[in-house]
Amino acid sequence: MEDVRRVHLTRVVIIFTTITPEPAIEVLALWHTSRLNGIEDRYPLPITKRKAMVEKVVPMIHVLDVRATVDWYQSIGFTVNDTYSDDGDGLSFAMLSFGKSEVMFNEGGRTSTEDRREVDLYVYSENVDQLYDRLKDRVEVVQELYDTFYGMREFIIRDINRFWITFGQTSAFQVLMTGVREGNPEVVRGALESGSLKPDRLTIALAVASAAENVNVQIVELLEKAGAVLPPEIDAQTLQSYAGKYKSEHGSEVNVTLAAGKLFVAWFSGQTPVSLIPVNDNTFRPVAFDDVTLTFRSEAGKTVGFELKQGAETMQHKRLEESK
Repeated sequence: MEDVRRVHLTRVVIIFTTITPEPAIEVLALWHTSRLNGIEDRYPLPITKRKAMVEKVVPMIHVLDVRATVDWYQSIGFTVNDTYSDDGDGLSFAMLSFGKSEVMFNEGGRTSTEDRREVDLYVYSENVDQLYDRLKDRVEVVQELYDTFYGMREFIIRDINRFWITFGQTSAFQVLMTGVREGNPEVVRGALESGSLKPDRLTIALAVASAAENVNVQIVELLEKAGAVLPPEIDAQTLQSYAGKYKSEHGSEVNVTLAAGKLFVAWFSGQTPVSLIPVNDNTFRPVAFDDVTLTFRSEAGKTVGFELKQGAETMQHKRLEESK
């Protein structure tokens, strides 16, 4: 009898899942069926599946000229991941990245003369000082390099569509305070070696390190070697005269309290009070913020208010009379 061998291949099921900007193919099942002398054997072949998509937010900005925008961003260090052409020589869409972050640019945008547009880009970066030195003479700088009160070292530039881009890195002061709170001498040493810490910041760090329940002698020695000195002692009567409620010129209330011989400030109800470190008899720095001071004002021996200074900006606060 003739030995008849026939092999049959079943269909491949393919689902196209639309994922901007291009479709991805997912092969759900691929089965191979063979028949040998009338005996059917059905078994699966290797399955190719699309990798699980990482959940993330990627901004899409509409611009007037996608190609010009891509060229500009590429010139400051962004990487072009993908582009789509329009009907001519331009681009209709592009995806770029900077480190692990991504941004999309799409056509259909408009020009603007506004100082600041509808959206900003905030880029976390290492070595922000070197990046600033590389870009400052090539782009429009909105804000020069500075340390913020919330613990970041930043600078701001404007792109060719007038969108702001902020490049930020954790400030040396924030790194220093993290090392002090965690009792990590190596982190403290690294912050000190940056060479960008001012004496008053070192004082804050030493005050916190010295007041810890379990004083880390190595950290204290590192700070003292860097020139840190403890803050001045303020008498209890003077500190008590500053305690009370204040209202800012914008109407918000601030509460200054005295506990265990130290002043604390809370800017809103429910906030955990922040310790104030004395600079002199009437000026204090909040331990949790950089480049912020409170300077109390007195008239006829009575505290009437304080000035809050944040960088170059100031805000007056008036003391509220206590209800009797």
